[in-house]
Amino acid sequence: MIEKPHDTDDFHAFNAGTGEPISPGFSEATEQQIETAAEAAADASLWLSSSSPRRRGELLDRVAAGLIERQQEIVERCALETGYLAERVIGEFQRATGQLKLFAQLARQSWWDERQVDPADPDRGIGTGIARPRPEMRRRLVPVGPVAVFGACNFPLAISVIGNEFVAAIAVGCPVIVKSHPSHPGTCELLGQVATEAVKELGFPSGTFALLHGRRPETSRRLVEHPAIAAVGFTGSPKGGRALADAVLHRPHPIPLFAELGSTNPVFLAAGAIESRGESIATGFAESLRFGNGHMCTKPGVVLMLERQSGPWIEQVTRVMSQQPPLPLLSESIAEAFDQSIARYRSTPDVQTLYDGGRGGPADGPWHRGPHWFATDPATAIGCPDLQAESLLHCETFGPASLLVLCQDESEMLLMARQFSGSLTTTLHASEADGEFTADWLPLAERFAGRIIHNGWPTGMEIGPATQHGGPYPASLDGNSTSVGYASLQRFLRPVCYQNWPASELTATGDWSQATGPMP
Repeated sequence: MIEKPHDTDDFHAFNAGTGEPISPGFSEATEQQIETAAEAAADASLWLSSSSPRRRGELLDRVAAGLIERQQEIVERCALETGYLAERVIGEFQRATGQLKLFAQLARQSWWDERQVDPADPDRGIGTGIARPRPEMRRRLVPVGPVAVFGACNFPLAISVIGNEFVAAIAVGCPVIVKSHPSHPGTCELLGQVATEAVKELGFPSGTFALLHGRRPETSRRLVEHPAIAAVGFTGSPKGGRALADAVLHRPHPIPLFAELGSTNPVFLAAGAIESRGESIATGFAESLRFGNGHMCTKPGVVLMLERQSGPWIEQVTRVMSQQPPLPLLSESIAEAFDQSIARYRSTPDVQTLYDGGRGGPADGPWHRGPHWFATDPATAIGCPDLQAESLLHCETFGPASLLVLCQDESEMLLMARQFSGSLTTTLHASEADGEFTADWLPLAERFAGRIIHNGWPTGMEIGPATQHGGPYPASLDGNSTSVGYASLQRFLRPVCYQNWPASELTATGDWSQATGPMP
């Protein structure tokens, strides 16, 4: 149950299927609430950083158990606020609980705990005439402190209040303050209640976790500008991420910002793959584009293939799209942005509309949209009719829309691969007959993508030690980090070196027995 946590209603959630407001309303976080949460997080920081890995794992496990206890309520509210189909919400719920349990194990194992010891050498240089005694040096990673988290609109459960930023920060010993997403504040409130109850039940400091509501940019800015905040995790639009980046950069003491922003996730279709299995590739593309109604950050937003092979392939894709009914987008603002992007495609010379899925029927709500698909040539995709706008090749449309770029030969496809500057993923469909093209394409893909898929689709992602969800800008502000997977833990740690400290006085910092020694 969502209890009204405030006296005023500054904004409401909306039923994504109908566009109607949902009660209760939510209040914008005040300066005092931000101050209180940040100071409490600062107070909790030292306690949490010195707490045992076992205890932090216990907290994550308890949050997972609390979610499961309230699964029906959470799933129903999430479906109402997002318009996602029930199976989509349940799948994300399972990912969220599985992620909590996984990172509970990683916390107990201190998976991120990399330590190095360079032993002292008091006799170095003796006999050479220049004595240079070497001190003992020990290096380890420590938690950075309170982390401000901004959840994604498209993953209310797995990349939100108790999502990937939360599990990584808590696992390494950092308190978390979440600014809820205004398109699903009710879901955020329920998740926040679960996390708050777990903190209280297990006797953690109250500042270990806090949830703040808000939709105004100044609320987000005040949070990241607070001196107690030591790092920021953000998933959202390039505009929002750049605004936060400006805010943290202009603090008296700038802090790291880990932001996942935008990506077109180009897919390259080599000739041999289309010849041998073009129909299955067409079906896979149409289904990947429509997964979550195109709300995935890994959606295949650009596809490149040879024009001479495109006719039958386009026919197969449009057949699949014609069987996909309009579904609701996440919010009014997203629907408006989607429509503006579609209008830009339609108004650009030499861009052809391959499929228009429309807005739905009389029984559908105002935010329903079907799949939209366009085609053009490489010059038009690269060119920029409006000098103030992004090229079509780099313009992410959040929703079920994609651009097909028709190339004359493989050399032109490789030339197009050189045009991409940053993407979460890129995909190549190829057969053994495409070996030469594959060898030429892969080094180009490594320059701009964080995850490179072979004969698959970018939507859907495993969470493991090799996972990389990030890439060069505009995919991320920090292309060296990942927001998903085991390595996401490293974002909220920083290295500390201890010089000439007696080992007996470093016992509180953990076990040094497995530390890595000097290079041979």
